Amino acid sequence: MHKKITLDGQYLVLIAACFYGLNPFFAQMLFSDGLGAEMVSLYRFILPALFLVFFLRTPRENLTEAVRSLVLGVVSGISIFGYFYALETLPAATAILIYYSYPVFSVLIGWLVFNRIPTQNTLVSAALVAIAASLTIRPETLTEGAFVAVAACFLAPLAVATQVQYLSNPSQHIPTKNRLAWITIGHVLVLLPIAMWVDPIQVFPVSLIGIVSVLGIAVLAAALPQILFMIGAPRSCADKNALTGSLELVVALITGAILLGDSLDRLEVTAMVLIVLALFIKQVKNKPQSASVINNRPQRY
Repeated sequence: MHKKITLDGQYLVLIAACFYGLNPFFAQMLFSDGLGAEMVSLYRFILPALFLVFFLRTPRENLTEAVRSLVLGVVSGISIFGYFYALETLPAATAILIYYSYPVFSVLIGWLVFNRIPTQNTLVSAALVAIAASLTIRPETLTEGAFVAVAACFLAPLAVATQVQYLSNPSQHIPTKNRLAWITIGHVLVLLPIAMWVDPIQVFPVSLIGIVSVLGIAVLAAALPQILFMIGAPRSCADKNALTGSLELVVALITGAILLGDSLDRLEVTAMVLIVLALFIKQVKNKPQSASVINNRPQRY
């Protein structure tokens, strides 16, 4: 029974990764429609927040965990703005590959912060992802101002890695819709002031493609995969979740090449191959972690 639950969780995380991989595509469509990084970031979360606000009511015994979820959302909101700013400023492939280096950060954060000692296979997989991400980051092609965008972009994998580690085995299990509501509101609490501070020239999409892209980035690339991940993550282990999530990179690069006409050079194709190889390396949970997952297994929602 435990094995079946673990596999089910991995499949949900895998499906979530495919949907998350659509973020760069929808973001670039919205940039083409005239919106800036601040509005693209805000639209990604404000539409789901309008529906999830009805699930914010939390019993007193769950308030501490709700605050933790809110903090995760605030930190993630800042990092998402940094990522979309980098997508708008840097070559798309460079920003995408920086973002999807998060499995490496996840292993390190899990080890140093959450005391989850990685297995040898996990370290090998993380090393392959690190090599893949480094292949298309070429400092000599970046302008002086672009280094700010690079630094901002690195906030995203750090935030995602922390989310993956925490949500894979949270301190307290609360209903998925309740946790998702608090995380989403956390995003909006930081992204709305950023949008007001930037004072964007264009606030709304001006074409049908722009409107469809707003719905796509809010529903297909944000709300749906977040639900799938939060249901699936506790049923697997953090290292598997992080490495499975690296499939987002492949989806992002392929959709960019097919739908946007972005060219993929030899190094970018090599990076995708390395990530696929990393996914095929079997990840084995150590005994203490397995016991922890079994003893703290969440109820199904």
